[in-house]
Amino acid sequence: MRIWLLLLLLGLLAITWWASRPDPSPAVPDDSANAEIQDYFVDGLILRQFDTSGRLSHRLLAQDMQHYRDSGLTRLTAPRYLLYQEGLPLWRIQADRGTLSSDQTLLKLLGKTIIEREADAIHPAMRLVTADLRIYPQKEYAETDEAVTVTSEQNWIESTGMQAWFQAPGKILFPAQTRAHYVAQ
Repeated sequence: MRIWLLLLLLGLLAITWWASRPDPSPAVPDDSANAEIQDYFVDGLILRQFDTSGRLSHRLLAQDMQHYRDSGLTRLTAPRYLLYQEGLPLWRIQADRGTLSSDQTLLKLLGKTIIEREADAIHPAMRLVTADLRIYPQKEYAETDEAVTVTSEQNWIESTGMQAWFQAPGKILFPAQTRAHYVAQ
């Protein structure tokens, strides 16, 4: 009798343990369902944009690019943006990585970004170093909220944030915490 009672208690204990054990972990959600689908890629991208007169306006180069179907977003590795204006020095802009909006109205250059303007007969060469630059190609306008350092010969400017209009006559605005050193010639 004691053995039957012991077996009955062990059986109840086993059933209680089995019923009270945690549910198996739910299946790990498949992130690929939420991930964007890359529909094409290009190695060695060269994109040329011309103005209404047929003159080269700007070029976008990248080590590689990936285009995503659902958002239309284009991701760029080592992008370089060159801005041409007839009779004016060339602007070169490069960054570690970037994105281009689906309608190509916004180019975001991410990470360390370097902007260089060639010298001409009137203006010396200029170099700007910043991060996370937003370029609006059709407006020939760029902006950032990050720290900016500008050097041109012996002159320098340090600022937080920048707005730059590249279209002639062109101007650059430094909205906050600006320090400058200028050597008169």
